[in-house]
Amino acid sequence: MGLLDLLKSMKKGEQEAKLLILGLDNAGKTTILKSISQEDVSNLSPTQGFNVKSISQDSFKLNVWDIGGQEEIRQYWKYYFEKVSGLVRTILINRFSLLILVMKKGLVKIIRN
Repeated sequence: MGLLDLLKSMKKGEQEAKLLILGLDNAGKTTILKSISQEDVSNLSPTQGFNVKSISQDSFKLNVWDIGGQEEIRQYWKYYFEKVSGLVRTILINRFSLLILVMKKGLVKIIRN
């Protein structure tokens, strides 16, 4: 079962879903987005703000949002959660200790707001 099949089964009767990809900067969010939409990933640069791709299969449309992970942008993540169907959280393993610190501060803020 692929991602689109999973989301379609969760959203029965709806023709559209929203998926967020969140993570720290340089954690692979844009690589995931471009890979899902079958685009070249050999020449990527840091996301300034966000990227959005729409992927359609049959009559179902998946809008995938890649939100920048720089510290200045993270405070705005909370505004992207409206009507979200799924969340992909990227983790760059060699920055795991930094991730734990950021999660303690950042995710609590997102959940509280």
